[in-house]
Amino acid sequence: MRHDAALPLKAAERHKLRKRSFDRVARQYDQARPGYPEPLFDDLVRLSGIPKGGRILEIGPGTGQATLPLARRGFSVLGLELGASMARLCRHNLRQFPDVEIRNTAFEDWPVEPEAFDLVLAATAFHWIRPGTGHARTAKALKSGGSLALIWNFVDIPDKTGTVPSQGPVRLPGTVPALSDPRFFDGLRAIYQRLAPHIHLSLPPEQRIERQRRKLVGSGLFGPVAVHRYPWQSEYTADRYIGLLKTMSDHSLLAPPVRNAVFRAIRNLIKDNGGAFVRPVVATLFLAPKRANG
Repeated sequence: MRHDAALPLKAAERHKLRKRSFDRVARQYDQARPGYPEPLFDDLVRLSGIPKGGRILEIGPGTGQATLPLARRGFSVLGLELGASMARLCRHNLRQFPDVEIRNTAFEDWPVEPEAFDLVLAATAFHWIRPGTGHARTAKALKSGGSLALIWNFVDIPDKTGTVPSQGPVRLPGTVPALSDPRFFDGLRAIYQRLAPHIHLSLPPEQRIERQRRKLVGSGLFGPVAVHRYPWQSEYTADRYIGLLKTMSDHSLLAPPVRNAVFRAIRNLIKDNGGAFVRPVVATLFLAPKRANG
């Protein structure tokens, strides 16, 4: 059984399919995708120096996971969302905020408003934009003294030695294991190796953080780059975790029989380990001011 039977062979085409896959599961995305810790947004406002009522450009707002906390803080937001269904849901979720506008367009297709924004934000979205395009267009849109803010929730998984450097092994009171528990993680990894070997369970947070930091520095348009970490965790039942996986692009594009087999195996793994597990995450804020020559 081929996991990739329905996917094109060229990487660029696969990337485009994955980038557009979220719109097919917009409602599931709205229900299942987590937001980000409130202290992250407090620090973003304080450290960026964005003025009261300042203007924010958000790349790929999804259904508003990061848009809503900033709208509540009184900022004007222009969100550029590729998916039509995602854009409609985001407008609905932000309907009480007249200073928020969500446009159904790709960031790459949007006519840049030069030096019009105090802050450009992308929350779990900037990796879908080619670095050269994303950095250059962002710098053009920012005012002098404005900043680029990138946010991700990096899942805290063991490194190759089995060590979890960010938070250490996490366990709720009782018998609920953590994703960072090497035995539970190894069971999950074995499922993918057997059923969907092209899906990799990411990298430990610090490796992903360094990769993103280097991209920002390498652009030559932003700096210095400040990185702030906000560890948090959530408990997942099998149903809740499968709901989250359905919004992941690499899972949604699996051939249906393979996807069902993966979900069934994961459900059994969670059931065999007490019916729930803890998913530790390191929410990360990258904040970089536009350089004077950017």
